[in-house]
Amino acid sequence: MISVVVTGAAHGLGAAVVAALAGPDVHVVATDIDSAGLERLSGESTVPIDTVLGGIEDPTSHEAAADLAERTAPLAWWVNNAGIDVQAAAHEVTPDALERALKVLQFGPMVGTCTAVRRMLPRRRGAIVNVSSIQAFALWPRYFAYGAAKAAIVAMSRSVAVDYAPYGIRCNAVLPGSMETPMLEASFEPGEDRAEALRREGQSSPLGRVASPQGVAAVVAFLLSDAASYVSGAEIVVDGATTARGFPSPPLPL
Repeated sequence: MISVVVTGAAHGLGAAVVAALAGPDVHVVATDIDSAGLERLSGESTVPIDTVLGGIEDPTSHEAAADLAERTAPLAWWVNNAGIDVQAAAHEVTPDALERALKVLQFGPMVGTCTAVRRMLPRRRGAIVNVSSIQAFALWPRYFAYGAAKAAIVAMSRSVAVDYAPYGIRCNAVLPGSMETPMLEASFEPGEDRAEALRREGQSSPLGRVASPQGVAAVVAFLLSDAASYVSGAEIVVDGATTARGFPSPPLPL
């Protein structure tokens, strides 16, 4: 048996990752700031999981999660998923908002990764997946802090992959496009029809839809697994060809 820590696990992609990983051979420790969400996640899991209440920007929450994981089984995997949506251009964002954004979106995943590496080094084995975004390279308007932080996560993941490959530790970044999560839904206009909002959001992708959390979680699970044993330092885009298209265009008339 092995253990995995998943941050931001109470909702959306984090909850989907927990569902994809938890099993008789994988012990999950889920962290989040939402106590009710963690309780619901634990109750819905088909196998027992442990939870830690704490924010990704708090180093003590990472240490607590690692300690809890290692009480059951060696810590082999780590997923830094927790994040927030920060919409503001450079002329709009306040210093306080910028500091908050970077603490959650950049500092938190970096501290989590450092914790994971330290715990994995003695065993000379481990896999880390950091959830970035296609906005690391292709920005929506007014995502100044968010895009910068997500780009930093890609660079951080590469650094870890290079430094610790000789010690059996892999590190990759997953870059989702638009995904059907509470974070996306929070950006919809008040009173807007949910189905119509999702349809409109899906138009950014040539596939014509947003991603499901389960679809992205499957990619995370693959990168952690031994099936991806030679994949490290990679940025895996999961965006339905959004960034492959140079400009919005109608489907080919086939």
